[in-house]
Amino acid sequence: MNLIEHLTVVEETRSDINKKHDLVDVIFLVISAIMAGAEGWQDIQLYGESKEGWLRQYRPFKNGIPKRHTIARILKSVVAESLLEALLNWVNEQRHTAGKQVIALDGKVLRGSYRGDKKTALQLVTAYDTESGLVLSQQSTETKQGEISVVRKMLEVLDIKGSVITVDALHCQRQTLETIAAKKADVVVQVKKNQPKLYQAVTEQFQRVFDAGKEQVVTEVKQQAHGRTETRIVYQLKPKLDEALTARWPTIRSIIAVERHRTCSGKTSIDTSYYVSSMSPKHKLLGHYIRQHWRIENGQHYVLDVVFKEDSSRICVDGAVENMALFRRFVMNMLKQCECGLPSQRSKLKTAGWNDKFRAQVLFGL
Repeated sequence: MNLIEHLTVVEETRSDINKKHDLVDVIFLVISAIMAGAEGWQDIQLYGESKEGWLRQYRPFKNGIPKRHTIARILKSVVAESLLEALLNWVNEQRHTAGKQVIALDGKVLRGSYRGDKKTALQLVTAYDTESGLVLSQQSTETKQGEISVVRKMLEVLDIKGSVITVDALHCQRQTLETIAAKKADVVVQVKKNQPKLYQAVTEQFQRVFDAGKEQVVTEVKQQAHGRTETRIVYQLKPKLDEALTARWPTIRSIIAVERHRTCSGKTSIDTSYYVSSMSPKHKLLGHYIRQHWRIENGQHYVLDVVFKEDSSRICVDGAVENMALFRRFVMNMLKQCECGLPSQRSKLKTAGWNDKFRAQVLFGL
């Protein structure tokens, strides 16, 4: 199915009376405008008016290009769940997984999407395929703490069988880990002091091993960039939890310590992070999976903020802001999947704005 066919499943709440502009026309306009670098309602309108001839090659636009207020009103009427379904259907057609899939789940605040009080800015949780660079799902949450229930709901819906799920320490929750296990997936999650007894047990077990000089390095990776040298050393052990902790955390099969040595301007700092996993302590890729979690920061959050200017966007119309965020991720997915020889997402976005032929290639594979 091509892009247009996927968009036909999107639902809206507008009445049929006085429905001047076709929903698929408007969504196609918004997606192609974002791909050309549009950041707000006026940008989208100006893009549509300047590219109307090109747009009409693919959609009728019987009543012309809608004005910016109309675009905002129509996007507000889009049913977010149906838009997400269209995205998931498209993504599932594009994904090509080699080996064990690593899915990172993490939250992001859209800092410009508030009215009056910055605390009202929209918070989104996304599921991100770290290998393919594709956003798999998106859900909003009102608070940081609300991420916990949102992540569990996403895990219930997503097909994660055989995958490795990575989440931050907020989600080191028994119910979350058991949900992942029930879906026949594995997990790697950081442990911090929000789980004080587990954190103490993990850190003390490693400390005993370090004090005895019996630690064994599983992997050691050294990287140099931006004038800084970082060495990451990974240690893995079979957990020795007491009876109460074993009963509370039945899915934990290994504990991991990642020691980071950073040298910058001649000064070296050392810091250690701790993790638990449902996989065997003999698994050689646990350190790799931990590192992969950061791809959601570098591969998604960074691109959205720097390339798509998401944090600078002042779109704050209820409903429309979440749908616009999803469109950005949709466009990011399409640019990621486009094998065109260009070196970065930014260069692809710029070229899509300047070159009609390239934009059609990204949208339709032409």
